[in-house]
Amino acid sequence: MTCFYLLFGMTFAFLLGSVPFGLVIAKTFKGIDPRKAGSGNIGSTNVARLCGWPCGLLTLFCDIMKGTLPVLIAVCVLPDQFMQSLVALAAVLGHIKSPFLGFKGGKGVATTIGALIPLAFLPLLCAVACFFVVVFITRYVSLSSMTMAVALVVFYAVFGHWQLLPLGVTLAVMIIWAHRSNIGRLMRGEESKFVLKK
Repeated sequence: MTCFYLLFGMTFAFLLGSVPFGLVIAKTFKGIDPRKAGSGNIGSTNVARLCGWPCGLLTLFCDIMKGTLPVLIAVCVLPDQFMQSLVALAAVLGHIKSPFLGFKGGKGVATTIGALIPLAFLPLLCAVACFFVVVFITRYVSLSSMTMAVALVVFYAVFGHWQLLPLGVTLAVMIIWAHRSNIGRLMRGEESKFVLKK
């Protein structure tokens, strides 16, 4: 029965994670396809740039919740953090490789935050704090996101959450890989700084 719950949880997490809320919100409220404007990303940062902060915040909330909900259920029904980690990973993978978008998607940062909330909140909080420090100093959301991903691995180790380290390392690799085009722009000095649409 545990295997069934795990398989069901991962499938549910992947499908929910695949829902492109940024695209739905931008098209519904502003008639804008975020894949064809700005950075071309469906995440909350690009939606906020193109459509304003209310749409960006709504996208952020939805992307976080589609990570939180399946993992919260997994915590209630699956016996250990390794299995729960697989559900979290499925949610983030769904966001990055959405079958609804031809197996393309966002960068996975907000969904990662959401998926990790039920697992170990304090290390996540510390990593998110690093995100805000870097974005405040540099205004580069991409750099801040990658910093958060790496910091998460460090804080899992610092706080002794050894069972979550494989998940943290995997997510860090996935997030950095998803930002590979941003890395190129950062190195060339061409990356856009975050400024909300008035």
